[in-house]
Amino acid sequence: MALPIQGLLRYVWSAVKIYVLGFIALLRQIFQKHEVPELHLHTGKIAVVTGGTCGIGFHVSLRLVAKNVHVVMAGHDIQKGKEAITKIREIYPNAKVDYLHLDLASFTSIQNFVENIKARCSKIHILVNNAAIMLAPYKETEDDFESHFQVNYLGHLYLTQSLLEMLRASGTEEFYTRIINVSSIVHNIGSLDLQNFGKKCTHWLEYSPHAAYANSKLDIVLASWHLSEQLRREASPVTVNAVHPGVVNSSLYKHVHPAIKWLMDLLAKYTYKTPSAGADSILYLALSPSVERETGGYYDNCRKLKTCQLSYSDSVIEQMYILSTDMIQARVN
Repeated sequence: MALPIQGLLRYVWSAVKIYVLGFIALLRQIFQKHEVPELHLHTGKIAVVTGGTCGIGFHVSLRLVAKNVHVVMAGHDIQKGKEAITKIREIYPNAKVDYLHLDLASFTSIQNFVENIKARCSKIHILVNNAAIMLAPYKETEDDFESHFQVNYLGHLYLTQSLLEMLRASGTEEFYTRIINVSSIVHNIGSLDLQNFGKKCTHWLEYSPHAAYANSKLDIVLASWHLSEQLRREASPVTVNAVHPGVVNSSLYKHVHPAIKWLMDLLAKYTYKTPSAGADSILYLALSPSVERETGGYYDNCRKLKTCQLSYSDSVIEQMYILSTDMIQARVN
């Protein structure tokens, strides 16, 4: 009897925390002036955007194209990829834009994507790790991980590590290569248990989609900091920053429980950011000269903010990063 009660309490508490924090973030967003970055042309730059075919990612792709950036949209839905290219070329007929298949729930797919992008592009100047799932029912990936953990965090880490040599080689004194990891304000309520890091649930009552999402966004912030420090020590011309795009009206909320979804749909219609506005802080980190060589930061509304207390514990972050890398290597070797 203890497990059902504990599981229910864990589920409810995680849900309460995420919705309360989300509402606070929404109130702040409503009363705060939205910052729109001033961006210039970046002809010759090449960007990869995961989840670039829909939602925030599509608007990141569209507006990068508008600045003469060659964009490679990465996503798991081939039809959406075709439709996204058509939409972009209707607006910008001469757009340099491509689509490549990428399923972050599969290390094999990530490996294939890396091979394809290296064959197609000689450089990558901007990597936007944007793709995500939220509050999805419990599911395990083909690599044997919980889906939020791999799709939101571990898959992106493997992708970044696989492209790191190329990213290093693309940076210059004038324009450091930029890695932008899309996190969320809910990383503040995420938790990190190194003893059970990355482990699957053995009982359905152990699973909370709210906790899984928040934890994955915390993992992103922590790994971003660790990688930024690693690259800084190497004096590599690459920056790494995390970003909260805001409370945005997108399909990410499709798994929200029906009991509260009607309210969220109503709020979304009148108070949430549009996907285009949600892209602003990402584009700021991708193109703005204001953040040239700025690394290891967490941004919201084009401003650098402090992160949760755990993100200042270097030893814990290092252990997490080593565990993550070991998990990847155990699956791909």
